[in-house]
Amino acid sequence: MDLIPERPQVTGNYFCTWDSQCDLMYTWKSRPAELSARDAMNEDFLFGENGLLNSFHGIREDLIVVLDDGWDVPYGAKDARVFGSLEADPARFPSLAGLAPAKRLRALSDRIRALGYRGLGLWVPTQTPSLVNGVETSRTPEEERLYWEERARWCRDGGVLYLKADWGAHQGDADYCAMMTACMRKYAPGLSIEHGFTGRPLFESEEDGPAVPKAVEAYLEKTLPVSDYLRTYDVCHELKYASTVDRASICLKAAQACGANAVLNIEDTALIGAALGCAVGVMRHEFETKRKHLALPPRLVSETAAALRWQRIAPPFAAGEGSLRVSDERLRDVWRCLRRVPGHWPDVPAGDYFVTAPAAVARNMPLPEVSAAGEKPYVLCSVHPDTGALCVAATPRTFPDGVDLTPLAEVRVKGASSQKPVGVFGSFTSLTVDFTEPVEGCRVYAQNLLRDTAEDVTARVLLSGSRLTVPGALIRRVGAPEADGRGIPAMVMQLLR
Repeated sequence: MDLIPERPQVTGNYFCTWDSQCDLMYTWKSRPAELSARDAMNEDFLFGENGLLNSFHGIREDLIVVLDDGWDVPYGAKDARVFGSLEADPARFPSLAGLAPAKRLRALSDRIRALGYRGLGLWVPTQTPSLVNGVETSRTPEEERLYWEERARWCRDGGVLYLKADWGAHQGDADYCAMMTACMRKYAPGLSIEHGFTGRPLFESEEDGPAVPKAVEAYLEKTLPVSDYLRTYDVCHELKYASTVDRASICLKAAQACGANAVLNIEDTALIGAALGCAVGVMRHEFETKRKHLALPPRLVSETAAALRWQRIAPPFAAGEGSLRVSDERLRDVWRCLRRVPGHWPDVPAGDYFVTAPAAVARNMPLPEVSAAGEKPYVLCSVHPDTGALCVAATPRTFPDGVDLTPLAEVRVKGASSQKPVGVFGSFTSLTVDFTEPVEGCRVYAQNLLRDTAEDVTARVLLSGSRLTVPGALIRRVGAPEADGRGIPAMVMQLLR
């Protein structure tokens, strides 16, 4: 029995090349100072014998490939005014030289799809170039609109599926975001556009947070309705789970308030995407385990793969859809920075940095009950509005003595149908699910989200009335992503009569 569909749903999940561009730069210990991460982007980097896209086996169909910063500017470009052409640079992509801009995009799109990926996505700045061939230029608002309408037609003809709008002279300008979206919807209706939440990655004192600035609230209120996807944006790696939980709760609240149909993208913290019904912007890559001189420890792709396979069952859904409950209790994560690799973002001196976030977030179901002897994990859960599938995750946390540590807790969730799948991510002391109907006499099957076969675990769980209790040891055994015990356990369960 295989509990995971063979084919993926149509989602906005993507792999973004940026972190891999940075990783490649770190491997060049003697690289010239003028080279930056954007100079890693070229045809060989993507498609060569050791190219980036010769990976993600088994989940390529689940991913759009987003080419990040550098794809449409000459090597060595540093002046912010030159970005935004949307013309694939011929020096970086020699096979495209001589083609019209839309045909360059079509060739890239076709090549990416031929590898089994869903298609092509592009990073674009929220601006038009103001320095063209060395000449300073300016555009009226109408000329800006006409510029983006032309690029929308290029994207349509080039088969582009996704735009990641980020950075640029108009970052944080909700009206400009709305104009870009309107151009895409008019001339490239099959394309999805993502705008970003912007916020500080770190707090240094209690007075810095966690209040949401009024300007951020106003921006979200205007930008969510004109976004297909809204990204929680760049967060400090060492505090990524706490930061993303906090930003997700802020954005979901804002979406509920304005009834937005935008889907939230939680970037690389894939288990948060699985648990809260959000899209994933994958930044990690399996090549990280093979690179030398990286600024940070390699991240396992198993978390990503498990979340994407779960979303074949329960795909991301609109941020404003259904109910939302956010815990009043907040947990505090602290990163003790002893030494930062020079040039690695965020570039901060040694010291303690913190982020606070809600202890629990639930969509379309009550808040979970969480009990622990000491520190608790962040616990996130949702019931999918269409499929009825339940997903629950206990996330890692960061403390002064370590990063990505998951405190064990007894977790109880309520409100799911016993006839629907249950996704589980993370480590628990135990997990109890109170279903909406009796479950005694059911058979319980569990399957590692990275495997293709379920096993009968009825004898290893407790069924009583409408309640299922799963020991944490069983979750860790069935859901273990790596043979050596590394990584975040992830599994799916199904009850059958």
